[in-house]
Amino acid sequence: MTHSTPQITELPKAVTAFLASDATTSPQTTAELFTEQAVVVDDGHTYRGRAAILDWRSGAARAFSYTKTLTSAQQLGAVIEVTERLEGDFPGGRVDLRSSFTLGRNGLIESLTIAAAD
Repeated sequence: MTHSTPQITELPKAVTAFLASDATTSPQTTAELFTEQAVVVDDGHTYRGRAAILDWRSGAARAFSYTKTLTSAQQLGAVIEVTERLEGDFPGGRVDLRSSFTLGRNGLIESLTIAAAD
C-alpha cells in the first residue's frame, strides 16, 4: 500500500502572510498572525505567547538579509509543512528550512517549528 502526501496548491491566509513577511514587515503585523498562546521553535529556541513571538520577529528573525524560494508545501494531517530555500548573508549562505505550522480554529497560527530540512 502506498501513501501519497497531498500537495497544497493554496495555503491558509496566516501561513501565506507569514511566508511573505520579511525584514520590511512590521514585527507586530507578523506577531498578529499567531494566537495569543502560540509557540514557535526556531534555531533551538522556544518562544511562547504573542509577546515572545514579537520579540523574536524584532530580533533574530531580522538579523540577516536573505531571499526565500518556496520548494514544497504539503498537508500532513493537521500540520502544514512548507520547505523553503534561503540564500543570504547568514553563516553558510544557503539553507533549506522546513516550517511546520498548526493552525487554531480561528485560522491563526497556533504552533510553528522551523528546522533544517532533511
